Amino acid sequence: MARDDGPMVLCVINMKGGVGKSTVATLLCRYAYSQRRKDVLAIDIDPQANLSQALMRQGYDKFLEERRPSIVEVFNGYLPASPSRAPRRLDVASVTQTIIFGSDSHSLQLIPSRFDFSDNLTSSLRPDPRVLARFLADEFKHKDLIVIDCAPTESILTHAAYHASGLVLVPVKPEYFATIGFPLLRESLAEFKRKNRGHSIDVAGVVINNGFYDGGNAGGPEKARALGEIRDEAADNVWHIFANEIPFSRGFPKMMRGDYNYPGNATMFNHFACEFFDKIGL
Repeated sequence: MARDDGPMVLCVINMKGGVGKSTVATLLCRYAYSQRRKDVLAIDIDPQANLSQALMRQGYDKFLEERRPSIVEVFNGYLPASPSRAPRRLDVASVTQTIIFGSDSHSLQLIPSRFDFSDNLTSSLRPDPRVLARFLADEFKHKDLIVIDCAPTESILTHAAYHASGLVLVPVKPEYFATIGFPLLRESLAEFKRKNRGHSIDVAGVVINNGFYDGGNAGGPEKARALGEIRDEAADNVWHIFANEIPFSRGFPKMMRGDYNYPGNATMFNHFACEFFDKIGL
């Protein structure tokens, strides 16, 4: 059953790259579908398209070859002409990839990205950052959860994610310059709220991702220093830090490829996912 008040919409973002945003977004979507039995939509608005490749796997190359519609067409607002057809109105079925369809009608679906996404936007005279929010409001009221994987830069893509979202999740890695993206994100959100006073968007929290940290979970003194900086910055911003960290594990690349054989302690991701969904009430 869909939520009575519509889906929760979450954007996964940090203004610093390489923190594991796409991994976190992918695994949260899979967990919400499989463990919480939620009807989930994933949206990739990062031109690198890592979320799309992770969820579609080998099908992503075919998607590109067949030039199927993507988030590019959502922002453009139509399906482009072809030698045999005039431009057409964008329909939901054409732009949505069903990754898993459950027997009780809950599913995991994706609006994928393409590598030419940013080129399409920059060539537009005045791209509208509210396009995505309107599209979701019109077409996806039946979903329980929508997760948006964001690019690590301040752009129209960031503002489009904000307009569509009510919650923000900030992955961070405990390393040198760990908090470099925090002030940028704080200012970005503050500026958005100043310009959109009717819109409520909150930071659900910060998740510490040990993902590929060379020192492992112990990490040594450098990790300890980085964690101290993360906690200080989060406290200054009044941002919650989730108690369950995402562990260092070589199992995450396997899981992103859909290989769950011998995932090691990557399965501990579920401890964070459980804490996260309990906190947001989903």
